[in-house]
Amino acid sequence: MEILLTALAHPFTWGLGLGLVFAAWAFFSGWAGKRALRREVRRLEEHCRTAAALNAKGTQAMQEETDGLKEQVRNLQITVAELKNKPDRAELQKLYVLDKAAELMTERAPGFAAVWQAAVKEAQAEMDKTATGFLPWIRRIVHPALGSGGGGEDAGGAQAGE
Repeated sequence: MEILLTALAHPFTWGLGLGLVFAAWAFFSGWAGKRALRREVRRLEEHCRTAAALNAKGTQAMQEETDGLKEQVRNLQITVAELKNKPDRAELQKLYVLDKAAELMTERAPGFAAVWQAAVKEAQAEMDKTATGFLPWIRRIVHPALGSGGGGEDAGGAQAGE
């Protein structure tokens, strides 16, 4: 026991003891810091996963919205194209003016009525002919604007204006 007391009284033993205490403190302090850093890394990784998932959902939602808007634009373009093909107000007004002019010519010019009625009957017969039979089937395939019926109406309109 005396050897133990002599060894404890020696300065080397004091230095060794203080060094071991300091080393133990440094070891446990580093271990606790490393453990805290691992927890922080796990928390940040989870945060990154959550942020990536939210960004993916947002991107997907924006892509779906973009696709919906593109489809809506296509539908509107089709609607605009169809509306361009329908007669507008100016064309209807011109049709009304031509009808009124034909009516006035029928009242004022005695020979005009008979010629006009014959032209109307001829045009109606041609339209009836194109409504049934082989010719409408061909027109559905070829799909011209008005076919030969348009020329007869224009010629009648030209005669009406003369």
